[in-house]
Amino acid sequence: MKKTFYLLFIFLIFTACGDDGLVEPHGETTLPPPDTTGFLAIDFPTDTGSAWTYIDTDTNQEFTVRIEGTRDISGTTHRQMTVGRISPVAEDALDREALDHLTANAFYFRVPAETDFFDDFAFPISATYFYKTPQALIESAFDAYIFPWSNPTYHQKHATPRRVWDFPLKVGKEWTVFEKTVGNPVAVTRYVVDRDVRITVPAGSYQTYLVQEEAVFGDSSDALTRFISPPAAYWIAPDVGIVQYRYSRYRATDALVTKSFVLKSVHLPGPNTGAAAP
Repeated sequence: MKKTFYLLFIFLIFTACGDDGLVEPHGETTLPPPDTTGFLAIDFPTDTGSAWTYIDTDTNQEFTVRIEGTRDISGTTHRQMTVGRISPVAEDALDREALDHLTANAFYFRVPAETDFFDDFAFPISATYFYKTPQALIESAFDAYIFPWSNPTYHQKHATPRRVWDFPLKVGKEWTVFEKTVGNPVAVTRYVVDRDVRITVPAGSYQTYLVQEEAVFGDSSDALTRFISPPAAYWIAPDVGIVQYRYSRYRATDALVTKSFVLKSVHLPGPNTGAAAP
């Protein structure tokens, strides 16, 4: 009995294996080659302990964002990006610049104005929660800074996760960050405008990709109720992250207020060094 079993076993090995001893696949399997051109996900640093300090070019106030800790969001581990205090700031003032313009341009927890949708009050964001794949950086939740004198945060998940960055970044690429159809419709799109744009900021001089963002309010088929925001702009350097960004606050009755932030310093504990270009 044992002899018969061993003979059958040897027969199966020789009939199931190829010349190199590996099991032959059933038919041809063709996989597309990986896309290794452009700005890859690995070029966008997100290691725990990473920190970026930005300066408001008008007020010289500064704040720091950090990657620190993780949190489970709907069964998936997300990294937490927190924002520090604005400095210097008047005593008892709401001392956090809205981080929303750094990630998805002011579409978070808001209190609607009684007279005008575009004059809503946006609470500052104290943290966002994201995960990154080779294809994208996805943001799923955030903490709003609502009551600075008591419980400082209000945790909220996005109804639909936001595709903040789509990798690899290439000139001409365009993607939808998110789209809201309930209530006042909003659609946010980002597109890569240029590459190898030299940007000099206090942290150094960098070769960057220029990404612009456009928000469309209202029904896209009705020109009377449709409003397109001035494009926000992000200059992103490989192995460093965002080195400069600019946006306009939307006001229906007043002139648009343009804000610009530049990178003062960067700390990257992982394989990314944050070194400026020579």
